[in-house]
Amino acid sequence: MKKKTLVQLRHIADRIPKQCPCEIAAFLYSICEEWKFAFLNGCLVFIADGNPVLVMPLTTIYGTLRTGNTLYILCNNGALHYFDRKTHQHWVSFLDNTDEDLFNSMFN
Repeated sequence: MKKKTLVQLRHIADRIPKQCPCEIAAFLYSICEEWKFAFLNGCLVFIADGNPVLVMPLTTIYGTLRTGNTLYILCNNGALHYFDRKTHQHWVSFLDNTDEDLFNSMFN
């Protein structure tokens, strides 16, 4: 899967409903083994090669959406994380386009 444009991501984010942490946990728990993540102390922990690579408290998540082999997680701060199930790649974009250059320079 290729990285999506900001316009595409904004359209996807518009489809993500506001969910409470219990709804988020129930949805993600049902797919956690297949998508290589776990739950620990109220956090979603993404695991790559047996090591945690991203820890996300459930209370920071606005909502989730799964379409095909892509999982989208929209955070309360406007960050949209998306994951490819087959390759386990992870991308994140800030939907208001702020700090994206700073974030990219830190991690690329």
